[in-house]
Amino acid sequence: MNSIRNIVVVAVMQIGVLVAGVLGAGLVHRHALNAGVAMPFPALMLYTYGLMGFAIPIVWSVVTLTLQSRAQVSDEVKSLMFGLGVVVLIALGVFVVYADMASVFYIGFGRDALQAHPLGPE
Repeated sequence: MNSIRNIVVVAVMQIGVLVAGVLGAGLVHRHALNAGVAMPFPALMLYTYGLMGFAIPIVWSVVTLTLQSRAQVSDEVKSLMFGLGVVVLIALGVFVVYADMASVFYIGFGRDALQAHPLGPE
C-alpha cells in the first residue's frame, strides 16, 4: 500500500488541494475588495502565506520516501507515515474549504462577533 507511486500520488493530491485553496483565497480577496468588506482571517492567512504551505507536502514526501528506502525501518512505521500523509491531506482539505468559505459559514459568539463579521451586523 505504501509504495513510492502511492506516496507521490498523495503528495501531488496535497499540492493540488493547496493550489485550489490559494486560488479560492484569491477569489475571496477579489470579492472582499469589490464589496468593501474585511477578508476573513483564515482566507487572509491562506492568501498571504499560501506558498509556505507547499513545505508541508514536500517535507512529508521527503521523510516518507527516505523511510521507505531504509531496510532497518519496520513496515509498521512505513505504513504509519503513509497514513499520516493521508491524514494531512484530509486536514488540508478541511482547512482550505473552511478558509475559503469562512465568510459564508461564519461562526461567532456574542455581539462582538456579530460586529466583527465581514458582512456586518444584520
